[in-house]
Amino acid sequence: MGKDMESSKRYLLQAEIEYWHEMLRLNQSRINKSKQSEMRRCLKQAVRALNSSVDLRAAA
Repeated sequence: MGKDMESSKRYLLQAEIEYWHEMLRLNQSRINKSKQSEMRRCLKQAVRALNSSVDLRAAA
C-alpha cells in the first residue's frame, strides 16, 4: 500500500509541475509580474517536493 501511495504522490506532483509550467507559458503575456512570480514559486515548490520524494526513495 505504501508503494502505491508513493507512486500516486509522485504522479500528482508531476501533474502539478506540468500544470504550473503550462500556465506560465500560456499566460506569460497576460498576467502581471507579481502573479508570474507567485506561479513560479508554486512551480519551484512542486519540483522541490518531487525531488525530495525521489531522494527519500533512493535513501531507503
